[in-house]
Amino acid sequence: LKASPSFCRPLHLAILQRERCAPPLPRSSTMFRASDIFGRRPGSTPNKPLAAAKAGAAQKRLQPDSGPRTGTWDPATGKYYQEELPADIQELMGVKKKLKAEAQPEQDEREAWGDQDFVKKQPRVLGPSTVGLAAKGRPVSVVGAPPGPVDTDSPSVEYRGFSKVDLNDRYYERPEVPINQRPTYWASDSHYFLYWQGEVQRWSICDGASFPAVKAGQLPGWAYKQDHRHLCQAGGWMEAWNGEWREPELEVIFRSTSHHKPQWDDPIIQKSITTVEFNGFSMKELNTRYFLRADETIQGRPSYWDMSGVYFVYWQQQTRRWAICDLKCIDAVRDGQCPGWAYRADSSHFANACGWMETRSNQWVDAIIETSIVGSCTKGLKVEFSGFSKQELNTTYVEKAEEQIQGRGSYWDLSGTYFLYWQSSMKRWAICDKVSLQLAKSGLTPGWAYRTDAQHFAKSSGWMESWGRDWRTTSV
Repeated sequence: LKASPSFCRPLHLAILQRERCAPPLPRSSTMFRASDIFGRRPGSTPNKPLAAAKAGAAQKRLQPDSGPRTGTWDPATGKYYQEELPADIQELMGVKKKLKAEAQPEQDEREAWGDQDFVKKQPRVLGPSTVGLAAKGRPVSVVGAPPGPVDTDSPSVEYRGFSKVDLNDRYYERPEVPINQRPTYWASDSHYFLYWQGEVQRWSICDGASFPAVKAGQLPGWAYKQDHRHLCQAGGWMEAWNGEWREPELEVIFRSTSHHKPQWDDPIIQKSITTVEFNGFSMKELNTRYFLRADETIQGRPSYWDMSGVYFVYWQQQTRRWAICDLKCIDAVRDGQCPGWAYRADSSHFANACGWMETRSNQWVDAIIETSIVGSCTKGLKVEFSGFSKQELNTTYVEKAEEQIQGRGSYWDLSGTYFLYWQSSMKRWAICDKVSLQLAKSGLTPGWAYRTDAQHFAKSSGWMESWGRDWRTTSV
């Protein structure tokens, strides 16, 4: 196409006017460039690399596998560049944006050439010690606690029921670490320990980090006994909770084995023993809990019976020792005879694990057993179940009159997981778990077991339990 004279005339006049006002230019500069019109001299460098920046942005926009695009004019380069639509616009269009592949870091030149001064840090793997845990069998050392491992084969006492769950642990005797002339008892990880407060004559549970303060004569503690009685007794304990001291409902188990020295020679402590559990007899039926029956006196002393009422521990007046016998010999025992499946070789209390004899291969030999003294401190009625196929239900339930469910007080296990409650719509008792507590409170009837009648839950007969998708009769 040829330019028309009318189009060229204004430019020609502007050139003539410029030649009249300005000095003559060299021959090489008589041609105008676009840079002259836009205010830049040939060869000059712009203040900002606009074209390079735009090019970089354009390269960023032109990524593969991107979403819908729109064209944008770039005046610096005189080209259209494709730009991806914003994410919110794509969302309105119903387009799901693909995940971008993670960019791989570039290799360092020094690494490629094997530079010894350049050490690349490898990702660090977090071990148990990094997060405050210990490797299996190697507890984390507690700052302030005495050195050396805790002997888990020594006599121990276990607590259950403290509101501060860290205190619910098993504590092992450490005679080599005495406080106020009495041995201390330590958890296996040394985070908490029991010690005797000599100044106030009581036991207390404290954290291992406060051991130096205890040695210095101070009396710190998270829980303490109000009396000076043995630490195996569940009554009399006070715990710190929400800024005040309160009495918890506890279960305490003191364990010792046949290779330990006698633990129960104090007559005052003997009178407080109401429940003893045996483990380790070759005759499996003897390995159970025996409960005091003060009304069943045999040969001058109260006897202890298992839950089934078949086996019992009694005092043999003629031989001056304790023995375990079964119900079929009860008449002979009451007549003063001394039958039994196991007996003590001395006259010390039967709760001591050392000194028991049992028959093996028709010979009397030393029994290798463990005894557990069980004590509890609860308010209200307490009932213990055994015989359910779901083992979690075979436990002790304690009355909580303040926890009303469907018009009656409920009964809870020591862990607070399972409870007994009254189903008012069905007029029966049932056992349920805490997960379904709100359903039970709303009037529904969830449960793992229930009674078939309206009689008290302490009745052993008349129970049904869940068995797969069905219900079956059970004896508890």
